[in-house]
Amino acid sequence: MNVLVKVRDFIEKIILGIAVLLLCGIAVFIGLQIIFRSIGIGIDWTEEFARFSFVGVTFLGSAIAITRNKHIVIDFIIVRLPDIVRRYLLVLIHISMAAFMVVCMHGMSIIMRASRGVPSASVMWFQMNHIHAVVFVGCVLMCFASLIRALEYAFFKKDLPPAQGT
Repeated sequence: MNVLVKVRDFIEKIILGIAVLLLCGIAVFIGLQIIFRSIGIGIDWTEEFARFSFVGVTFLGSAIAITRNKHIVIDFIIVRLPDIVRRYLLVLIHISMAAFMVVCMHGMSIIMRASRGVPSASVMWFQMNHIHAVVFVGCVLMCFASLIRALEYAFFKKDLPPAQGT
């Protein structure tokens, strides 16, 4: 268990660092766009890279939310169940989330193959399968985080999350 937690925390720190860099990138790209447009120069790639960075932040942030147990949840029924039922239900939910991420990864691999060689709208050297790869990696990380949560609840008696909506 201790090794599993250390691996999860290490990966979470890396993801968080990349997400912070992407957020800073968004600020820089939008700032450049504002500066250049104010002096009459239109640069298309800043808007597109800011959008791509936002996609990356979204998927990496979702993986962080799962590892910290802060993802969106409707828990008004779950919190009223006995602890043992809640534990098994949370295991089932996290396994279902991981299975859904596997389906998403399969779909993204198909899309990545189909978009290989397709350039983005404004930057010819940036291919669309690169942004799809970011989504694929985000799905892999969310799958990994969900499986770790399921293992923690099933075998390591991790404390049950408190009710978030009450």
